[in-house]
Amino acid sequence: MFKLTAISLFLLFSFVLFPQKGMTQNWHTGGVLSEIQASTDIRYLDIRLTLDPDQRKLSGMVEVHLIAKKEGVDRAELDLIRNYTVSSVRANGEDLVFSHKDDKLFIELGSELSQTDALAVQISYSGQPHEAKRPPWEGGFTWSKDSNDYYWVGLSSQLEGGKLWLPVIDHPTSRADSASVRITLPKPYFVASNGLLQGVMPAQDGWHTYHWKTRYPIHYYNINITAGMFEIAETTYITETGAEMPVVFYVQEEFLPQAPGLLAKTIRKLEQLREYYGEYGFVDEKFGLVHTPYLGMEHQTINAYGNNFEYTSTSGGEYDWLLLHEMGHEWWGNLVTVSDWADFWIHEGITTFTDALYIWDFASPEEYYAKMKSYIPRIKNEMPIIPGENITSAEVYNHDVYYKGAYFMHSLMHIMGREVFLDAIAQFVDENRHGYTSTKAFMTFFDLRTEIHLEPFFEQYLYKAALPTIVINADKAGEGKYLIHIESDTENLRIPVEIETSEGIIQVMLSQKPVEVLSTQMPEADPNGWYLWEDIYIYMNCIMDLKEE
Repeated sequence: MFKLTAISLFLLFSFVLFPQKGMTQNWHTGGVLSEIQASTDIRYLDIRLTLDPDQRKLSGMVEVHLIAKKEGVDRAELDLIRNYTVSSVRANGEDLVFSHKDDKLFIELGSELSQTDALAVQISYSGQPHEAKRPPWEGGFTWSKDSNDYYWVGLSSQLEGGKLWLPVIDHPTSRADSASVRITLPKPYFVASNGLLQGVMPAQDGWHTYHWKTRYPIHYYNINITAGMFEIAETTYITETGAEMPVVFYVQEEFLPQAPGLLAKTIRKLEQLREYYGEYGFVDEKFGLVHTPYLGMEHQTINAYGNNFEYTSTSGGEYDWLLLHEMGHEWWGNLVTVSDWADFWIHEGITTFTDALYIWDFASPEEYYAKMKSYIPRIKNEMPIIPGENITSAEVYNHDVYYKGAYFMHSLMHIMGREVFLDAIAQFVDENRHGYTSTKAFMTFFDLRTEIHLEPFFEQYLYKAALPTIVINADKAGEGKYLIHIESDTENLRIPVEIETSEGIIQVMLSQKPVEVLSTQMPEADPNGWYLWEDIYIYMNCIMDLKEE
């Protein structure tokens, strides 16, 4: 018996965006909602906070507009970390009874919530926010200074959630229909946030207030602020209807000369993503970038950028891998989102796959294949991509949701054929814009658009950790006959696999039942690396009959 690797393994670069095994998070989101939180939702957030960089302090009021999902709800349960002291909770001019303990804020509403008319609850609090230890992987506030010794403050909270600075229902099923963000801070500092700038108003002596507003549905970890000394670089994106949308980069002055190059790459990516997934989902506001003291994050309409303009060269020109990835999340994560972090691969895996598609379009298919192969050494297969239901961000977040998720999409594209696949994924986004989805909904949608039943394929690569193996039986090699099959405990797994023979590459439908392949030389299975395999085995001088079903 000879043991061969299916695909050569190599790395394109050593630095990775994603967390290492064993890293811990102080907080997480998702999981099973309590009965109170499952019965309540937030319609609107009015954020009015003061950011004091000297004291590293946050204080003020957030007005949370609550509605009920059923009758009889007279309590609210919000998430807000224990770093803050809540001084009062009010509604309709009345003080409400509340308790704040163990990152939970419980509020006695005094009467039942309406299922249609939101109750505006004003929550006043202050404290020192959690400081990020390793942003954005271990998030919080980043208190930094630029090269001129000015304050440079960032916020990242993808895994921990909005509760790091806001009282919210920190779960993927809850998001505000819209939000207003007013941040008061010392002059002359600037605050970048979501949506459109409504104005800059004077506050107490030497301070001013930036007012931003987004009118799109938004998840709480995507509500973001970055404060610093910024210049504004701006260009225009022309939508598919011919309308103009601002593309803005809030950048430190010393890097302003490099802003036009990054903005040009942004426009190029917006146009490419539109071809794949339809129009950018927030055209009535902006596409924004803000220079951050940490690497990056996909905050809706205000992507954090801290990659230092370090570009990767290809035959089609340079690209910024961080920019590609975070922009992809404006579609996968912000426009189309999941209601259970168990399906987190839809956000991260599809976006990572999209990064490689950019190389196909603007460099070459060969460089795309190389990019996909570079993902393989990072895939651990230690747990299923989907480990269950009602999963927390801490339980699901690992390398495989990115790289194995991306490879899954690569394989799906081969199964369906590139043209059919790209048409189907564009339709999927169109039907789920500003909505929720799941792996099951994704599978059902694509299953209807291919002749191959996809459920076993999804089960093999998403719901199981172990990979299948290809077995080549060479017992009739002298006659130019080889029997090839898949070894897997996934019932009815049946996928099209390329086989390189003496006559060239052919495609055969492989399953647990052996298929005869004719070749005067040893055939090579999956030479272009469309699938992930545990191994490829070749057996010599063994007896294996091709049985009738």
